[in-house]
Amino acid sequence: MDITTAAIAMNQANIQNEIGTSVLKKVLDITTEQGAELVKIMAQQSGVGQRVDLHA
Repeated sequence: MDITTAAIAMNQANIQNEIGTSVLKKVLDITTEQGAELVKIMAQQSGVGQRVDLHA
């Protein structure tokens, strides 16, 4: 394997690592958003039965 081939292979490995890291970061961001929504929903649901619904 000559130096050019090794450099190309190394560059491709770096690109794959960067893409993998980007995908994992996006998954973490989405998971964080979903967790925040779940907490919001749970907070809203904890009020069930504590208020009288006058619109029913």
